Amino acid sequence: MVIEHANIFYVRDIHAIGGVETFVYELVKKYKDYDIAVVTKNIAPEQSKRLRKYCRVYIHRDQKIKCKVIITNWDTSILNYVNKEAKKYTVIHTDYSNPTEKLGLPKDRPDITYIGITESSKKVFEDITGIDRTILCRNPYELEEDKPILTLLSATRLSDIKDGGRMLYLANTLEKLGINFIWYIVTTNEYATNSIWKNNNVVHVPNRLDVGPLMKKADWYVQLSICEGDSYSLKEALYRGLPIVVCELPYFKEIGIEDGVNALFYKSDNTNAEEIANKMKKPLKFEFIKIEDGYNKILNKTKSHYEEEIEMKYLVEATGKYQEKNVSDNELSAIKGERYVPKKGERWLVDYDRRDKLIELGFVNQIEEVDETKLTKVNELQTIEKLKEIEVKPLPRKRRTTRRIK
Repeated sequence: MVIEHANIFYVRDIHAIGGVETFVYELVKKYKDYDIAVVTKNIAPEQSKRLRKYCRVYIHRDQKIKCKVIITNWDTSILNYVNKEAKKYTVIHTDYSNPTEKLGLPKDRPDITYIGITESSKKVFEDITGIDRTILCRNPYELEEDKPILTLLSATRLSDIKDGGRMLYLANTLEKLGINFIWYIVTTNEYATNSIWKNNNVVHVPNRLDVGPLMKKADWYVQLSICEGDSYSLKEALYRGLPIVVCELPYFKEIGIEDGVNALFYKSDNTNAEEIANKMKKPLKFEFIKIEDGYNKILNKTKSHYEEEIEMKYLVEATGKYQEKNVSDNELSAIKGERYVPKKGERWLVDYDRRDKLIELGFVNQIEEVDETKLTKVNELQTIEKLKEIEVKPLPRKRRTTRRIK
């Protein structure tokens, strides 16, 4: 068999991702009206799929090549199979001023003209090799209209009852129908082996509690659990005007979740997956009426002083426990972030959270709350700054004793 086209572009290995791979795609896309074929030794399936929209793709297995123009990457061995009359070009895809790149210098042949992709990289190549058979052709690129992409979001545990299997079935159905989508699932790493990740359009987002900003970017919120009392994530999505895809649950009607209005009801046995997937192409628009929770009727209305409390400083006094335990751990030390073991009775200031932690462990007793504006008036106060002036002496180690057994 002879591979015969007017223009041949050869890259030995076309990977799933990379700059050279993008160059090949952009070249054949822009010049799709020309007789171009891509020849390679190895190619990632996804690259082959998108290249074949515009040109023929051949796996080279020692076939002869007949063409008018051949453009190669750094591997020029393919030229041994090409007719002599063809114009031969090799693209310089890198800046050879970087010493690590010099290993990839193409082998020179007098019938090759070298293509620099920038003036600077072309000049570096000329200076290093002494070759002046060079021309400039910049990387081709034409902006193509983006296909609309459906953005899905879930934030859930992927336990058995939540059933990632249903989610995978829906993802595969969307893909089968040719619907362009990406599905972000916020969850913990304990579900890293769940089957849902088998679909390449599904992306794991490390667990986070603030999913609101993600909801603003989504078209649908998906939760295919069959056991919910009153899902917070569904409520948040609906309050934000984000339609939901859910398995129907008994409480939906009482809070205003309606199929076709603000939700799509997915059957737990997957029998309506295609119907739902097609409906998802047009996200629902709606207004959701918030429902009163009722706790305002049963909670005591005494005013909270929590905000003032967390802004306060607290004077604490060391118990003997620091000495007993010989605690010099940075996290528990009297001076946060430093190694210091206070003596019983020493006092210093701490914030709200640190006070609670040290009291819980029995390391300190609280003496009083301190208004920071009056710190200079506090009697017998050793502030953190004062503690730092104290010479830190390591505690003597206890001798280990062994008893002879007679």
